[in-house]
Amino acid sequence: MVALMALIPIGMKMMKEAGVNTVGARIGNKLLGEVQLAEFDDIQQYNGKIYWFDDMGTQLKKSEEESKVRRIYTAKVEVDEENPQIPGAQANKFLKRVVVKVSNVLGDEPDFKDPNPDSGANQQRVKKDYRSYWTFIIDTEKDD
Repeated sequence: MVALMALIPIGMKMMKEAGVNTVGARIGNKLLGEVQLAEFDDIQQYNGKIYWFDDMGTQLKKSEEESKVRRIYTAKVEVDEENPQIPGAQANKFLKRVVVKVSNVLGDEPDFKDPNPDSGANQQRVKKDYRSYWTFIIDTEKDD
């Protein structure tokens, strides 16, 4: 019986992580879908935008003071300035990479900076405060 009681905290932690991952993925998909529906020439306007969400993944208005109390998730959209290069080909001007970073760190705005890749193999891996969801968006209306 004691051994079974010892497993309860582990199960609760795993259940919480699963819920956080599910809501984070829902937020990431929502924001990626919003960017995908925009005109290709207007995608850059999303770069750097920050969104707030409650515990169920419902978007909150930043201007409301009550939103600061209810905020559980913060998401940031990043659109790469440069066109991505496909391996074996040149940079494609009709392709954009969009990344949505979702954090459930409470308090002030989370740190959305990427860990330094040049830190070397001997350095301990830096844990990020967010999960990333990304996609490529293609401009299909151009014909050159």
